Amino acid sequence: MSFLEVATADFLPRNVRRDGEHRHPTSIRIEQAVDEVEVARTAARRHNGEVTGDRSFCWPFAEGAARRADRFKRTGSASCSATVNAANQGEEAMRAGSVFRRCTRRGCRSRAAGGARACPKCGGALSWSFMVDLALPGSPRKQRLAGGFATKAAAVNAMNRLQSAVVDGTHVERSRRTLGAYLEDWLAARNDIRANTARDYGVSIHNHIGPRLGDVPLQAVDRLRIRGLYRQLAESGLVEKTVHNVHICLRKALQDAVDDGLLRRNPAERAHAKPKDRPEMRTWSADELATFLAFTAQDRELALYHVAAATGMRRGELLGLRWRDVDLDGVRLSVRQQYTRQGKSLGFGPPKSAKSIRTIDLDGETVDLVREQRERQLFERRAWGKAYRADLDLVFCRPGGSPEDPNVVGRRFGRRIRDLARLPAIGLHGLRHTHATLLLEEGVDVKTVSERLGHDSVKTTLELYGHVTPKMRGNAAARFGSLLNSARVAPAATMTAES
Repeated sequence: MSFLEVATADFLPRNVRRDGEHRHPTSIRIEQAVDEVEVARTAARRHNGEVTGDRSFCWPFAEGAARRADRFKRTGSASCSATVNAANQGEEAMRAGSVFRRCTRRGCRSRAAGGARACPKCGGALSWSFMVDLALPGSPRKQRLAGGFATKAAAVNAMNRLQSAVVDGTHVERSRRTLGAYLEDWLAARNDIRANTARDYGVSIHNHIGPRLGDVPLQAVDRLRIRGLYRQLAESGLVEKTVHNVHICLRKALQDAVDDGLLRRNPAERAHAKPKDRPEMRTWSADELATFLAFTAQDRELALYHVAAATGMRRGELLGLRWRDVDLDGVRLSVRQQYTRQGKSLGFGPPKSAKSIRTIDLDGETVDLVREQRERQLFERRAWGKAYRADLDLVFCRPGGSPEDPNVVGRRFGRRIRDLARLPAIGLHGLRHTHATLLLEEGVDVKTVSERLGHDSVKTTLELYGHVTPKMRGNAAARFGSLLNSARVAPAATMTAES
């Protein structure tokens, strides 16, 4: 027997087994390198006379093995121990797979020997395939078959990648489920979101995403398709903020698909940037606000309008305000609930966020108006008797104590502005913006304004009201001039006193 036969018999790579069992690719690479190192050492000892026998004709083989071992030592030895551990873990978690040739014709699919050029049954073309069991040892089998590979190496590499993905936890089972079907199930299962949020998500799914991408398989959705969707929405006339709301819904849904193992990565991540330029915010000056309040002095909603402007409360927070949350002696009120549209109906619920649950200090004029509102309601309670909804304990309500419809209140506010016909048109929410803008113009710090508005962070307040009004520019210039004049007067007074 030649030295080559002896060496390869003694150090046969462990992935080439007589039973045809397949080993983990990382373990194979390491074991092959170790084998070559041992072959090189044995050949070197024989060349130096340490091993007897005429084996000089094998020296070129030893040189090649030594070069390959040295190359591996330079490139792979640094991470050798980590790779061995990963390979061992993979072997413990994976069952063996097999690679073979089979016929490419649908009606046949017969296996063929490795040296065959055509299918022995039908004469059809052959390609390489692999079959691997993805289940853990001891679990029911979960075999996967894939074929159509031109070479055996390509089939082995594909099988190795599949096994590695299963071990790493990144493997995703193939599915024909469409994006539209997934989004419907996802929205129905999201019982942890507010009714308004669910309504907005439903609009995004049914009106914007579904008609354009609903029939696309979930696993075929990529960033290019998603950006094409956003482009179509923008071309249809949707404003950038609405398009971004659609993006938020789709991104959250696809992220849940990643967490559930339906997708490997989220294709909607960073597919749309948050709009930088917000729509122009319409507010009133202090004179315009005073004009409107004077014009509505005899209206039933005067106290509502005044409290909205004096506190910056949201419309739903105003309509959900209860007398038990108002401390007139302590000149403050607390926001504990809101009355808003929840899907197709109206109802009471917690404020928008945890920071929206807050206490707001009141000025004297606002306290007096709220006291008058209290006296008027007491009269209505006596007139309505037991039919009055005293259980709701609402500050702003209908004559019988039942809650007001937020949309009706908003439309009534708009009609009163049109009746006056001298003020810029704003919505009821514009009184909240007016409150914040007037405080910032008077130099109130942003943190205090943010707390009164119930924002989650000061950053939100700065993004909304960071614009510089003409009055703020004038105040900044006047303050700088005053500082400079004060600095000039002080040295002059000192020099006069010394002389």
